[in-house]
Amino acid sequence: MLNKLTKRFVYMPADGSVDRPILGAVIGDDRTLFIDAGNSVRHATVFRNAVRREYPLRPSITALTHWHWDHSFGAACDLNSPLVASVMTHQALQKLVGLDWSDEALDERVRQGTEIEFCADYIKKEYDGVNRDIRVVLPDTTFADTLTLHLGAVSCHIQRIGGVHAEDSCILYVPEERVLFLGDVLGPAIYDGPRYYIARDLLRIVELIKQYHVEWYIESHHMPVNAAEFWRDMNEYCTFAELVMELGDNKPGIERELVNRIGRELVDEDRAVIDQFLLGERHC
Repeated sequence: MLNKLTKRFVYMPADGSVDRPILGAVIGDDRTLFIDAGNSVRHATVFRNAVRREYPLRPSITALTHWHWDHSFGAACDLNSPLVASVMTHQALQKLVGLDWSDEALDERVRQGTEIEFCADYIKKEYDGVNRDIRVVLPDTTFADTLTLHLGAVSCHIQRIGGVHAEDSCILYVPEERVLFLGDVLGPAIYDGPRYYIARDLLRIVELIKQYHVEWYIESHHMPVNAAEFWRDMNEYCTFAELVMELGDNKPGIERELVNRIGRELVDEDRAVIDQFLLGERHC
């Protein structure tokens, strides 16, 4: 349940069956920082109880990577833990306050286009058989672009980085542990039709990520990976993006050149990613 990645960084793995992302915790001498609040009070409570069983009780603070429900709806589990997020995250969460989360209300918002079926379906799964009294908690502390939290012998630098997945997306860097928590910053756009990436935006994000000296990278819906594994995969994605920018809407040409550049035959997943990048170019 509780995995120790480094001396001061622990996490609970993601659970795709109910769209639960990874939850992380940075264990300081003075405070514990919880990274993301989880998709429900149940989700957050399991993780926090596990952390508190392993480490001495100390004050805590919670930081959100972005506003999406699976990262924020668990914040009500511990109202004594101050909630930190970007100004943009606060603004996005404010729009959710007071909404009805019943099946009927979710279905109606999907019909109106203010919610997507993917999220509605997983909210129903996570809250199946339990009281769906969802309380959207607004951040106590906000920042515009960056914030550094000092936790006692360890710190965390938060940077809003944006991206097509969520404009408020933030990454959290723990320099003493060389851990970079990426949240969903590298994820595709999901709220305006079929999923897509925008090539130049992905390359912009990657350049920002390169500024950090990292041994472990954590994406919210994947397992933590070391630097060698992360950059092996990310460099391929960057090649996809670069070729789409070079060759435009020419999928056969992109496929041929990709084989040359990455040194292997393409699989169906590669072709799907090319389609997502090409769709993103049409959104620009």
